[in-house]
Amino acid sequence: MLKDIYANFSDLPKHEQIKLFNLLKEDFIDNENEDMKDEFTTIKETRFKEGLGCIHCGSVKVKRNGKYRNRQRYLCRDCGKSFNGLTNTPISGTRYLGKWAKYFQLMVDGYTLPKIAKRLKIHISTAFYWRHKILFALRSMGFQMLKGIVESYETFFKESLKGRRTLDRKPKKRGGRDKKRAISNLKIAVVVAQDRYGQVIAQKAGTGRVRAEEINAVIGSYIAPSSLLCTDTATNYKKFALIKELKHEPINLSKEGYIKKGIYHLQNVNNYHKRLKGWMDRFQGVATKYLDNYLYWFSFLQQSKKMADKEQINQMLLSACQNSNYITVKFLREV
Repeated sequence: MLKDIYANFSDLPKHEQIKLFNLLKEDFIDNENEDMKDEFTTIKETRFKEGLGCIHCGSVKVKRNGKYRNRQRYLCRDCGKSFNGLTNTPISGTRYLGKWAKYFQLMVDGYTLPKIAKRLKIHISTAFYWRHKILFALRSMGFQMLKGIVESYETFFKESLKGRRTLDRKPKKRGGRDKKRAISNLKIAVVVAQDRYGQVIAQKAGTGRVRAEEINAVIGSYIAPSSLLCTDTATNYKKFALIKELKHEPINLSKEGYIKKGIYHLQNVNNYHKRLKGWMDRFQGVATKYLDNYLYWFSFLQQSKKMADKEQINQMLLSACQNSNYITVKFLREV
C-alpha cells in the first residue's frame, strides 16, 4: 500500500508534490520555523534581562542541564526543579509549536475560535485553551497608571453563563432580551477609565448600578493622586472621588452639554464603549467569568493599533511570555 502511495506521489506534478509535502510536514512534524526560533530567543532574553534566575523560586543558583528539542534546560540548585526559556509561558509544553506564530497573528486580527481552528487545523477546544492561556498571561502585566484628566464611565453587558454544565435558571436564547429592561442585577457593569494619553483600564465591577467601593476596587489603585476625574453627575463617582481625594469635574449633560469649560468631557471613554461593544459582537456572547480577559485583549489591541502588524504580533507574544504564569487546562476549567 505504501508503495502504491509513493508511486502516485511520484506521478504528481512538482508543485503538487511540494503542496502535499508541506501539508504532511504541518500535520506530523513539530515545525519550529526560523521566525519562531528567533522569537524564542527574544523571549528568553526578555525574561532574563536582569540575569538568569529560576522560574519557580527566583533563585540565581542555576546551572545548565542539557538540551531538549534544541532548547537549553537549566536546573535550580535550591528548589531542584528544571526549566527552560519558555517554562510557565502560554506556549510551554504544547504541541504544534510551529503554529503559534500564526495563532498570535489571528489573535491580533480578532478571529473567532471556529475560524482559528479551521485555519490552523486544530481542535476548537485547543484554540480555546490557547486563547485563554495567552489572555490570562497578558492580564498579569497589569495596567499603567492613569494621569492628568481621567474620564470614567461604566457600560453594561448581559450576564452569560456560557459553558456551565448546570444552571440554577432556565437557559436563555441567544440574542434574547432580559426580563428586566433597565439596568439590573442581570447586567454586568464594566467600569472604563481612560486618560488623555490613551491609557485605558476596563474591568468588571459588579452587577447593576456600581457602588463607589466597587469603582475603587477596579480603578482606584491606578489613578495618580494628582489626576482630575471627569465623570457624569452620578453620586457613586462623587463618593469615589472623595474616597481617593481626587479633583472632580462632574458633567451635567442636560444643562452643560457634552463639553464643559472647553476641555472636560466624556467623549473618549464613550467612544471606547462603542468600539468595545462593536468588537465584542463577533464573539456572539462572552462568558461572564472570562469577560475580563476579553476586556484586556481589546485594550491591548487598541493601545498597540498604531504599530505595524508584525510589531503588534511580536508585542503580544513577548507580553504574554514576559511573566511566569503556570496556567493549565485544569485551571481554565475551574475558573
